[in-house]
Amino acid sequence: MSLRDRAREALYGAMHTDDGSPASARRASQVASTLANAASEHGHNGTAAVITGLGVAAVAAECALSNYVYPPGEYATFREDGTK
Repeated sequence: MSLRDRAREALYGAMHTDDGSPASARRASQVASTLANAASEHGHNGTAAVITGLGVAAVAAECALSNYVYPPGEYATFREDGTK
């Protein structure tokens, strides 16, 4: 296996889950969440807001540029009763 094939597989593995669904937005939002939380805890609220915005932009970009349709299911919501 060539270095190019290994790099391609590593990149594909980083961008998709085991079942083939895209994971880049999920990972970007997790990283942004962790960094924003750390920045906020150290008193950098403006930086935390910018990092959060970058995470939102990553998710929006994947949704806009991807043709993947997310399967129906239970997703996170901001409402306590779980309604959409």
